[in-house]
Amino acid sequence: MRYLCYRMIKQERQKIIVDAVNEHKYVSLGDLITLTGASESSIRADLIELAGEEKLIRLRGGAEAINNESLSYELNVETKMGIEVEAKKKIAAYAASLVKDDSVIYIDAGTSTYYLAEALSARRVKIVTNSISIARKLKARDYETFVIGGEFKLTTDAFIGTMTREIIAKFIFDMGFFGTNGIDIRQGCTTPDYEEAVVKRAAMAQCNKVYVLADHTKFDVRTTVSFHPFVPEEIITDYINKKDFENKGIKEVGK
Repeated sequence: MRYLCYRMIKQERQKIIVDAVNEHKYVSLGDLITLTGASESSIRADLIELAGEEKLIRLRGGAEAINNESLSYELNVETKMGIEVEAKKKIAAYAASLVKDDSVIYIDAGTSTYYLAEALSARRVKIVTNSISIARKLKARDYETFVIGGEFKLTTDAFIGTMTREIIAKFIFDMGFFGTNGIDIRQGCTTPDYEEAVVKRAAMAQCNKVYVLADHTKFDVRTTVSFHPFVPEEIITDYINKKDFENKGIKEVGK
């Protein structure tokens, strides 16, 4: 009986959370605590569970609504830096272990790839990127770094456009690491921005090996533009939470 009461209270609390997030689009952790009267630890546990059920997007310090628009617009990079941080760091650490000394690599703009720039330990690596923040991180760590110029997209901290593609075509990379907004079995890796998709394709074409860094929230998500087919052995994730993607050969590093 006590267990049933607990479950009912929890379900009611989570409904309040989801309703508030959907109504206001974003609600802070403090506001959710005030709204429900629950402890911070309870609310954090609720957000983890609700994010796993894809009822909201868990952010650092709060939660954001999931809606159909999320498939066609891009969250800004500051917002995405607070999503699934530990998962991205695990993915980045494994990706970094693949980089050999004296190699030439490409690092795509993104938050999982930003954490890769933090995790790199190989020596004498030359790195090309289309992200200013990733370039700054790499130079601070004394890596030889080349920034691909072009039109700058502030939302994703990425250079895009014709100039960017022309410069990328002059390089040959031992390997490249890429972010994605979604992975669909039929449509592959997708992004909301056509120009970003074209740049990703151009860079991938210059890589001997390609790796896509994608936390578990990216699976069974399809955004506007496909830039790469679904190739399981190229994908690095924390864990698989969708049955259609299980036992496909995707590298899981978070278990």
